[in-house]
Amino acid sequence: MSMHPLVERFRQGALPEPMAAALVGGSLPVPPQDLLQALAHAVLEGTPHAERALTFLASMPESLVAGVLLDPVDPPGPLQLVLGHRKEPALLEAALLNPALTAEIVEAVVPSLPGAVLEIVLNNQVLWMQRPRILDLLEEHPEAEYAVKRRVNEYRFDVLRLVPEEVKADRLAILEEVEAGRLDRAWSELPLPKERSQEEIDAEIESEELAAERRLLAQRPVVDDEGKEVNLTITQRIARLSTNQKIMLAIKGGKEERTILVREANRLIQVNVIRNGRITESEIAYIAQMRTVNEEVLRIISNSREWMKKYPITKALVHNPRTPLPVAMTHFKRLLESDMKLLMKDRNVPELLRREAKRLVEMKAQGKG
Repeated sequence: MSMHPLVERFRQGALPEPMAAALVGGSLPVPPQDLLQALAHAVLEGTPHAERALTFLASMPESLVAGVLLDPVDPPGPLQLVLGHRKEPALLEAALLNPALTAEIVEAVVPSLPGAVLEIVLNNQVLWMQRPRILDLLEEHPEAEYAVKRRVNEYRFDVLRLVPEEVKADRLAILEEVEAGRLDRAWSELPLPKERSQEEIDAEIESEELAAERRLLAQRPVVDDEGKEVNLTITQRIARLSTNQKIMLAIKGGKEERTILVREANRLIQVNVIRNGRITESEIAYIAQMRTVNEEVLRIISNSREWMKKYPITKALVHNPRTPLPVAMTHFKRLLESDMKLLMKDRNVPELLRREAKRLVEMKAQGKG
């Protein structure tokens, strides 16, 4: 789509100064999307009109700017302009979710973003994989919450594979102990991490004495009053494990173990279930629609390009009320029209998601989709 001739001339440095000043001051009749391109050029290229452009940008109605950000912005300079110089949460979210956003822009604007929108940046795995420095900036951000910093470290380990050698050695030792065929025997031998996080400590509701006693019992066969060994069900055996043993079992357990462990309330157990190398797409689709699963699990699913290629997983994730809104907004456009119509009537999902679904359905009905 071509740009307004006045804006083209301004970007090429061929517009007379009086007209350039009038353009960035909003005095010339150009469409909003082209006007934002002119303002972005004036500011980002350090022209003499930068201050005037910023003044006018600050005066533009939020609804006008938001309308421009609904569609891909090409070139993407206005996205950087809005992210760097407007503070309305709705505008920042729209800019961060715009498909034209680049990793270079994200890296440039993260330090100036408010803490409330950092999670949207973190959810865009495609961009921070292109520029891992984005993860460093998120971790260093003064308004970053603990959950954001924790996920940054997890992504360094699990996505970028930036794992210290000593951690690699510990992980390999654990996996070797829990290989298929030795699983039952290994349950009572699962090693505990050398250092536990506060979250793991809090999750262990038993006293240390009871926990030690249970680990000791786990190493012995269960017997009845006559001394005969009792065969426990998988559910019963898992119930006898400590929290940390369940976490380690989630990494390498079979389908039955995964089905049971994903229902545990502990976030760490659920997360490690979906990181199990043998988990299937049908299991992921089932987990994606669970309303009891932790939001962290849904984020990890959404960040997997392989899983998100499967329509049942995408559909389950978008329709799940527990899915974080930025994640649902990123993927809902892939829904079939029939599922989109169901989404627009679903009172369990956020109002913004229903409204956007309705807008797309109406656009398609008018032949604009």
